[in-house]
Amino acid sequence: MSDPSGAKKPAEPSLLCPSAPAGEGAIVLGVVRSDGTVGYLGERLPVTAEFLDRLRSGPAPEARFRFGAPCRESACAQWSDGGCGLPGGLAALVPPEETPDALPRCSIRRQCRWFHQRGVSACRICPLVMTREAGVPAVGAGPHGRSEQQR
Repeated sequence: MSDPSGAKKPAEPSLLCPSAPAGEGAIVLGVVRSDGTVGYLGERLPVTAEFLDRLRSGPAPEARFRFGAPCRESACAQWSDGGCGLPGGLAALVPPEETPDALPRCSIRRQCRWFHQRGVSACRICPLVMTREAGVPAVGAGPHGRSEQQR
């Protein structure tokens, strides 16, 4: 793509979904804590077939870890009106006083679909979101004992 002056613009990196289902090629973003919040890893951890095999016993991988993967855009059921419908919908479920003030450490922020759409407000709700097996996020118990709600 080029701008009006004829100079080529650098290609934009693919945006990543911060609440993707487990799958080979995804990235482990964090671990789901006992209170339902996510503790983020400092670096990206690629999901391999071996890692998935180890996760087959026990609860669903999405109940134990948060995964990121390339945003599927219009191929995803959450896509509406030219963007992901989740960050806005999930933000409506969580009162601002229940979101953390400090942003979580995140290995994908620069490429995150939610951050690109909603900025830091998406980052503040992100630790409260758990992905269900089918890839549908829900708000977890969180630091204030909020019960899980499905979107």
